[in-house]
This record gives sequence, C-alpha cells and structure tokens, in this order.
Amino acid sequence: MPREIPAIPKGWQPPRPEPGRSYEIELITPMFGGGVVARTNDPSFPIRPTSIRGQLQFWWRATVGAQYATRQELRTAQSAIWGDTTQASRVQVRVEVLKVDPPVACAQFEPDYKDPSRNRTMPTWNALFKDSKLPYALFPFQGQLTKDRKRIETPPASYIRNATFRLTLTFHKSINFAKQVEPALWAWVNFGGLGGRTRRGCGAIRCQALAPHDADDLQATWVRHMPKLFPQREWPTLAENILLRTSTPLGDPIRVWDWLIGCFRHFRQGEGLGRNPRQQSNRPGRSRYPEPEAIRRVTRARLPKHARLSQIPEDAFPRAELGLPIVFHFQEQGEPPDTVLYPDNDAKGNKRERMASPLILKPLALQNGQAMPLILQLQTPTLTGVDLRRGNTSLALPPTTVIRDPRLANYQYSPLVESPCGSAIEAFLALARSEGFQEVPR
Repeated sequence: MPREIPAIPKGWQPPRPEPGRSYEIELITPMFGGGVVARTNDPSFPIRPTSIRGQLQFWWRATVGAQYATRQELRTAQSAIWGDTTQASRVQVRVEVLKVDPPVACAQFEPDYKDPSRNRTMPTWNALFKDSKLPYALFPFQGQLTKDRKRIETPPASYIRNATFRLTLTFHKSINFAKQVEPALWAWVNFGGLGGRTRRGCGAIRCQALAPHDADDLQATWVRHMPKLFPQREWPTLAENILLRTSTPLGDPIRVWDWLIGCFRHFRQGEGLGRNPRQQSNRPGRSRYPEPEAIRRVTRARLPKHARLSQIPEDAFPRAELGLPIVFHFQEQGEPPDTVLYPDNDAKGNKRERMASPLILKPLALQNGQAMPLILQLQTPTLTGVDLRRGNTSLALPPTTVIRDPRLANYQYSPLVESPCGSAIEAFLALARSEGFQEVPR
C-alpha cells in the first residue's frame, strides 16, 4: 500500500533562512600552522572554521566585550552570542577555500662544511625570508637539532604563502550584526590573522570590504565600532594605542613587514641601542638590558672576562612586558645554564606557561592592495611578576626584582631611557614615534 503524503496546511510558509554575510579574504603574509597540530599546516584543511571562530571570539572580547566590568558578565554575554556547552552558537561560521598554495618549508638544515656528518648550527632560510629581518620573528619555526648536531630533532616548519577563501557568517535573527558581530570581524581582519605568531605579522589577511582606505578611515571605523573606551579589564581589550607610519612609501606587505620587524629587532638587539658595539665580527656586543646580569646573579655563574657591569641593574626583567616565555641561552662554557622566563603564578598558585605580547606588529592592508606598518598595543592586565626556571625548577629571585621601574631608565646607555617609568613597551613606542609612527587619534 503506497505511503500517504500529508497535505500541506493552508497558509504554511517555509521557514526563512537566517541572514548571512559573505566576505572574500586573502593572505598577505605567510601563514604558519592553523591545523589541528600546533604550528603545522593542514594541507587537506588549511583554513579551519573553528580557528576563525576562536579568533572572532577573541576580538569580540577585545571590542564588544570591553563594556562588561567582570568576567562573569563577559561570559554570560559571550555565551548568548557565541554559545557554550549548554547552548548553541547564534553565529555560524562557514569557509569555502577558493585558492591555496601547498605548504613549503621555511628553512632547511645543511651539512657543516668542516664536518659533513654534522649540520650547521643555524638553518638556511628559503628565498622569501633570506636576507631580511623576518627570521627574527620566525625563530619558533626554524627547527631544532640534537646537541651533537647530527640529527634534526624538529624540522623547520612549513608555511602557506597564498590563499584566498570566502567566509560566510550566518546569524540568528535576534543578533544585531552591526553591533554584536561586525566589530569583532573588523578587528580580526585588520589586526589579527590566521595560524601562529599573528602578533608578529604572520598570517596577516586582507578583506576588500573591511580594509581601510587610509589612516583617517581606520580612525573613523574604530570610533564607529568602539564609540567608547573602557577601563582596563581582566582580559585584553582594544583600548590603548594604535600607531601607523603613514610616511613610509606604501607597498608590498612583505617589505612593510620586514621593515617593521627590523625596527623591533633593533630595539631588542640592535648595536648602539640593545647591545654594545661588537668587538669581533662574529660575536655580538654585550647586552645593555638588565636580564643577563640578573641571571648571572641568580645562577652565580659568570666568566671572569664578562665582569659585572656595575651601571646595569641586576634585579630586573623589563623585556618580560613584551611577551613570555623568553629563553635565555649563554654561548660560552662557564656562563649561566639555559633558563626560561615565565609569568608568575596565577591567583590559585598554578604555574603559567605564557603571556601573549600586548604588542601587535603587522602590515595593515589597505583597500588599494598596498600596506602600511602598524603597531597596536592592547590594553591588558598588568604583569606583576616573573618566574625564572631552570628546567622545571623555579630559581629564587631577589626581593627587589622589578619589571618596570624609573631606575631602569636612568643608568648609562639604558635602552629604556625614553620611558620615564622604565617600561620596555613605552620605550619601544617612543622609538617607533621617532621613526615616524603617529597615533591614530580618538
């Protein structure tokens, strides 16, 4: 007996689809990682909706979420839009990859010409990064050798140079897209990226529909999406400093990125600023920052030829402000062993493994396809202390240990001289302004 098909009720209408917005987005700098495994490209699924959803939620907290005073208020509001374990998200993310390059290794280890059974200490970067300052930002991807240099313990990471995809966001009719979602999307496209090391310019993206025409357009859109700035919250918010170098000839994003990383490298390691001039062509000069002297004091290890530099404090770690962890490696036998600097324990006494840098350095893509250097300082919770470890053991730091302090700006040849309060962030921003960067006004 044939199945009876029920009649359609009179007046019935099919449900209306949820509204949606589509955006075509392209990579402008290489993307490292982005797959399920950290720092690894997924050749079969290179751009993942889950990764983009995570980025959008971060930038939602940094823009829309800044209006909430407590974490509980933030969590409640975020769950109402993006969902949680008890309720579905009211924003759906769909990705259609239009074009993508295959992953390429960023570098390779080559045999040591003096001893072919071993590899050279440092890898050879491929053509895109060779003869540039970019390896300074890419060091986590350079790979690692065994101590005897006979085997590659971790091969250099791969990256995807070019990719274009269509991002479609559908949302429940109760969502006010312009106020509740678009600020996060705008901030992610212009200040964030895809994959790893996006705060140092990797995986930067461009969206024609959301890219600014110029600095004035960026300022107007920022005010529209964040009409009010709020006090510091317990999470990062977009409410501190946005600096652009408009005097730089606009051009290829890679060239702009290279120049910007070179500026940051000079602040941290440059001769005459971060280091003394070198005495030998193959050895850098001594650091002018306090960390080496502080580590020598804590570990009680020092070569006699590296006599104590009395003018430099030995109880300070100012570069911790720029992001953690920091690995400290002294080259010569008799100097301190390898140590790693982490943020201090959380409120519950648990060890913390990282603190993302509050500084974002990247090429800002414009609507005409060119780019300009951008420095963005997120407003973040103040770093109150650090934890110096040798292996899993925390080392005892002097009770006077500081991260920022006026005395760090007052000693001879201090790299922090331009910051009255002895802050590495303030000193770097001062250097940027001297190089032609200007703040985007509010």
